[in-house]
Amino acid sequence: MKSRLFLLTIILTLPLAVFAQDDAVVEEAVWGEVGTLAGMVTDVSSGAALAGANVVVEGTDLGAAADASGSYLIDKVPAGSYTVTASMMGYKSSSESITVGTGTAVVNFSLSAAVLKMSGLEVLASRAVENTPVAYSNVSKEEMEFRLGSQDIPMALNSTPSVYATMQGGGAGDARINVRGFNQRNVAVMINGVPQNDMENGWVYWSNWDGVGDASQSIQMQRGLSAVNLAAPSIGGTMNIITDPAAVESGGKGSNKSMVQVIF
Repeated sequence: MKSRLFLLTIILTLPLAVFAQDDAVVEEAVWGEVGTLAGMVTDVSSGAALAGANVVVEGTDLGAAADASGSYLIDKVPAGSYTVTASMMGYKSSSESITVGTGTAVVNFSLSAAVLKMSGLEVLASRAVENTPVAYSNVSKEEMEFRLGSQDIPMALNSTPSVYATMQGGGAGDARINVRGFNQRNVAVMINGVPQNDMENGWVYWSNWDGVGDASQSIQMQRGLSAVNLAAPSIGGTMNIITDPAAVESGGKGSNKSMVQVIF
């Protein structure tokens, strides 16, 4: 009876030993020799630690992020030769070739700042067009020459609907404009789409723009909330002054005094 129990115990425990041995063989086959990859990521100019820099082992899913001191650690790296790359926003990526064994392989990175090139930013002046739900009036260059004379540019709009302009004291730069009952603190004034209202109080000092009417191609007066994308306070309306392009043709002239003047 005892011999039968002993034999049964051996039969039941034998598969467990076989399975344990198989697991060890499988683990060795999967991992083989493994090592650790460690190092630091710093700024090449200042030597400061680059916290958050990414370090990856190319061709694998292994990687790590540098801590506050710039150190990183990647463990369980199978033995072999790899390319390790460090990268961070605002810096040029750096790659190093390394051979990993059973110990710890140290790879330090020094990253240099990268210049990020961006596309040009264009600010375009928007003008109301026909069939738009914005009340507006356009004043051409010919009309400005007829209406203005030597007056400030708001006087060219005095005959447009809902606009009242006055010269106040009568001197240059003394003009005031009201649109739909709002004074010019609430009227956006733009030249080629660039707001000219004072940033603090919204006022426009026409003395700064004495003679701009002579260089203007047209004016559009939009009444009420504006259709443009950027402006100063414009609850009363928006005045957009478009200037003339350069009237001087490119060319040059010379003299016997060894002086050359070229105009572009």
